[in-house]
Amino acid sequence: GVWISYLELMGKCGTESEFTALVNTMMENCKKLRMNAVFVHVRPFSDALYPSEYFPWSKVVTGTQGVNPGYDPLKIMLQAAHEHGLEFHAWINPYRITSSGNADIKTLSKDNPARIWAQSSKQSDRRKVLSYGGMLQYNPSKKAVRKLIINGVKEIAVKYDIDGIHFDDYFYPNLGTD
Repeated sequence: GVWISYLELMGKCGTESEFTALVNTMMENCKKLRMNAVFVHVRPFSDALYPSEYFPWSKVVTGTQGVNPGYDPLKIMLQAAHEHGLEFHAWINPYRITSSGNADIKTLSKDNPARIWAQSSKQSDRRKVLSYGGMLQYNPSKKAVRKLIINGVKEIAVKYDIDGIHFDDYFYPNLGTD
């Protein structure tokens, strides 16, 4: 199998027909290389490359988080993979909200659960989002965070005929030995 990161898609999505052509080329290349499965980033930053009840649209698709591209990238990728005889595994980053060097909550769409919690007047909500090492991440010790992650996984499994779901890149804070 091969991992297809959001970096392979960033800035390349374009229109539905452009995206479909890009994905078909990717899947053809995977098949030519004798792969039998693709592991595709579908939720890299508390966002989604598919219409979601829980997460905003990914900036990977349109360049701006929360903007609907007008098509369903996950559906297109899944269909292309299966048409090329490849298993499709949805790859999510369950806790990562932003990457290193971007701990500004205002860069997230207003409907992002992380932004909503981080800007809440309730301390208990604000603790659901942690800022450490220049990045934001969900706090897995909080029940509401775990429920959000579980609901997001269920949503993918119910809506799409995927072959697996993979969690990766937990990015826990490294507090050192002190």
